Amino acid sequence: MYIIMKTGKAFITVLLSLAFTAVTAQTKVCLSGTSTDGAKTVYVYKDLNFRGIPDSATVTDGKWHYEGTASAGQLMVAVVDDRGKSLNSTDQIVFAMADAEATEMDLTAGTVKGSKASVSMNEAMRGLLQVMQKEKTPENEEKGLTLMRRAVMDNLDSMLPAVFVPMIADALTVSDLQAILQPTAPYYGLPEMGGAKERLAFLTGNSARSIGQMFTDMTMADTEGREHRLSEWCGKGRYVLIDFWASWCGPCRMEMPNVVECYRKYHDKNFDIIGISFDQQKEPWLQAIKSLGMTWVNLSDLKGWRSLGAQTYNIRSIPANILLDPSGKIIDVDLRGAMLGERLKELFE
Repeated sequence: MYIIMKTGKAFITVLLSLAFTAVTAQTKVCLSGTSTDGAKTVYVYKDLNFRGIPDSATVTDGKWHYEGTASAGQLMVAVVDDRGKSLNSTDQIVFAMADAEATEMDLTAGTVKGSKASVSMNEAMRGLLQVMQKEKTPENEEKGLTLMRRAVMDNLDSMLPAVFVPMIADALTVSDLQAILQPTAPYYGLPEMGGAKERLAFLTGNSARSIGQMFTDMTMADTEGREHRLSEWCGKGRYVLIDFWASWCGPCRMEMPNVVECYRKYHDKNFDIIGISFDQQKEPWLQAIKSLGMTWVNLSDLKGWRSLGAQTYNIRSIPANILLDPSGKIIDVDLRGAMLGERLKELFE
């Protein structure tokens, strides 16, 4: 997910820093395929920084073949001539995972045939490069994160998660993290998974927004200046989403139509929302509530990041949310985009 941090800086997926650094067992790599007319050489890199001297394969009559070794699960990149030194185009660049299965790469069509992990890696990486070429917007970064999450969740039996999970751990739900961090997974013991393990431990531990904890009550004013306690709605027999946002937060506004649709769809099925704003000025807050169609309860103390909501629930980035069951127990956090709709569908349909 696209996240606005307390520092005001955006969470940016920097693909050029993507590299598999863990020391794992070496595996034989066999790559072959077709190339464009006139190409003489295909270069093979082991990360996206194109560091060091690459391996290479000679192209003969449009065909090439490469054999070598790499760490199991290593990201492999094949490019025609020196095209890989610039990521200005996705043409003639394909990706694979280093594994025991031979991989066929078509450098004219950008496709891969091989293990399921290699096919998924190529699709995800080429999609990410296309996103990089577009204007940097919350919507485009959301697309990039969705591509990585899908690749991870579809390949939990391979080393692929070790490439993407370190980059998206903070955007994964508890259920995602629990599925990913199975002790039997081939990547489980790698240092790359440390951040994901820490996040899961935090979310399932004893913090105010850990899964399994009861909600922490607090008092804030509504749009009319009347004070309310969360306990007026939480723990009263309905599912409640406590949604942390601000009118000045672009990603929050982008996400709001999705939240509005979920509220419309499930409000009559025992679902409420309480909006907690990190605004500092009342008028922009009220205007955003109206223009975005936020017809649920909205509260704020207009203290920005010094908000009681931020302090009580240790919120350091927005959008953020906490989902409570009818008893007031936290059952999920930070559900955004399709994940929010999927989770509510599990509960109500």
